[in-house]
Amino acid sequence: MKNKSSWILAFMVSTIFGFWVWCQRPGLAVERVFPSHPLVFVSLVHVEEHINQAIRSDFGKNIAAIDLPDVMSRNHFSAKDIRDLQRWQDEVVKFWDNPLIKRFLHKEAAVAIYRKDKSNQVYISLRLTLSTRIAEALAQLSNHWGDDVFVTQQSYHGRVINHVSFKKQHWSLAYVRIRDLLIICPDNLGKLEMVIDVYQHRAEPLSADSSFNFVRKDAYPFGDGLVFVNLNFFSHLWRGEFDSKLMSLGYQSAAFPVYGLSYMPGVVSKYKMMVGLDEKYLSSGMLKAYNCAAVSNDTLKFVPADAIWYSWGGCYDFSQSWDIAKQKLSENPDVASEISDIKDKLEKHFEVSIRRDVLPVLGQEMGGYLTDVDMQGSYPFPRILVFVKVKDLSTAQRLLNKLIQNPVMDVESETYENVDLHYIPLPQGANMDPGYAFLDDYLLIATSRQLLKRSIDAYSNSLRSIVSDDDVEQFSLSNGAKFHSVTLMKTAELSRRAQDLLGWVNKYLSGQVSLAAAYKQDGDNKKQELDEAIADKSAELALAQKKLTQLKNNSLANVSMEDPDIVNGAIDNLNREEATIRDDIANYMEQKQDLSRLLERYATGAQSAKLTMYNMDNVLSPVLKGLESIDAQAVTVRFGNKILETEFLVK
Repeated sequence: MKNKSSWILAFMVSTIFGFWVWCQRPGLAVERVFPSHPLVFVSLVHVEEHINQAIRSDFGKNIAAIDLPDVMSRNHFSAKDIRDLQRWQDEVVKFWDNPLIKRFLHKEAAVAIYRKDKSNQVYISLRLTLSTRIAEALAQLSNHWGDDVFVTQQSYHGRVINHVSFKKQHWSLAYVRIRDLLIICPDNLGKLEMVIDVYQHRAEPLSADSSFNFVRKDAYPFGDGLVFVNLNFFSHLWRGEFDSKLMSLGYQSAAFPVYGLSYMPGVVSKYKMMVGLDEKYLSSGMLKAYNCAAVSNDTLKFVPADAIWYSWGGCYDFSQSWDIAKQKLSENPDVASEISDIKDKLEKHFEVSIRRDVLPVLGQEMGGYLTDVDMQGSYPFPRILVFVKVKDLSTAQRLLNKLIQNPVMDVESETYENVDLHYIPLPQGANMDPGYAFLDDYLLIATSRQLLKRSIDAYSNSLRSIVSDDDVEQFSLSNGAKFHSVTLMKTAELSRRAQDLLGWVNKYLSGQVSLAAAYKQDGDNKKQELDEAIADKSAELALAQKKLTQLKNNSLANVSMEDPDIVNGAIDNLNREEATIRDDIANYMEQKQDLSRLLERYATGAQSAKLTMYNMDNVLSPVLKGLESIDAQAVTVRFGNKILETEFLVK
């Protein structure tokens, strides 16, 4: 008996251990059960963790603090829109607070949308944990939604499809469990038989979709999220509307048929956007840009370490841009004529031709950086420098020398660290002296002479350049990698500068509101004076009319027949007096109307300023405050081999 009990115990332990080991095997890939050719596919692992991180982050807290109903009310949204928003907010909170939802979203969730027979199909996949069981799920569903939940079962090729009907909510769904995946679809938006057919190899899976694999192979191998969009399967009607807007810009959707987005969290979170390119539908200009080779970025070495924004591109074609601009201007002859006159005068003054002399000298690289926005003056003044690579340094120098020889304003020169600086001292004050210099093969144009000097210092000493910045190293921007464009943003610093700018705008708008209030007071006083003048003139008019009537009625009795001219002269005088008074009254009335319209414009402007100030304080400021939690961001672009890759790096 004892041996029998031991065998039974050993069998139970082995069974439980075997079941546990079986549950630890690699999960079934979603691509193995979803059909091929989706319009949209989205997957994310650790959903609950990512959502909680977003909610608890400083950015999430600042966004959550925005009183959206009050913002909508002040911005004149309808009461229905506000009620809909509040209902949506309540439903989202209720949905997220459901423990069952959090359990299902603990590991992985995926959604796929298809277009079949002129209708949409939606499939949702949830990866179950060991503790999650369907029986438990049904029990909790019943407790959550109420007693009016009815479940029916359907057998299909050895699998059980469960149909759950929620009577109170007037909707139903179906689900099937395949290994550790729970596949769900609304009853009217899909058939789970298709999913079972895919799993049992009777239909093509998503893993065999060539467009999906095109995106998948360039996604992060161990990323947490993936988005795939295939425009080829969108309705022709929608694509027609989309193309009607793109064609005016020289594009069409067929040139970009496939989109993808991959996400990988970390100390530096990475987001890679992938766009498939079809060369057959690219315009000649786009095809020329597409064939531009990626190059190493050498401009970081003359960017100061405290730059808060930097951008560089290596595939600019200024001649092509010039031609496109002329073509666009030709659509508006009046504007084109004015700009052409200005261009001709400049070319004549400086004795150069933009087409023949300037454009051929410019290379393909261009960019710039921002170090600060000076808020001390009467208006914000950006500390910004723009650079462009030149093909022929000596020719470029000769062209710029003509600016000095034929200046529009006084140009002064200075030599700093063996580099010639040319600048225009402005009367606004110190550090307001825009200028230019040549450094290496680049032309630098800055809003301040000091920026030119700081670029020279950075170029001479790498410790003073942004190359020494930890963010540049962590984003791998200075390791010799080749890109088509690079943008770097010190997000926290930019946010603080933007808040300073909002403070300046707020102060300016407050002044406008105060000015409008003063105008209103003066206007009200003026209107009162006009009302009094109109009243006085109206009394004079009534008296003149009375005199005229009396004169006409009593002229025969009071005036001798021998003096008719006297009577007629008096009547003429009174008529002229009456006409003059009427003109005065009309003039006063017109002044009052003009004043009322002016005051109305001031009042409207004041209300608009107040609303702008409210939106800045209650919408923009919280967003900018939240962005302070992001230290830095970078965007890099590469294209080639039928794909455009844009990588967003967030620290």
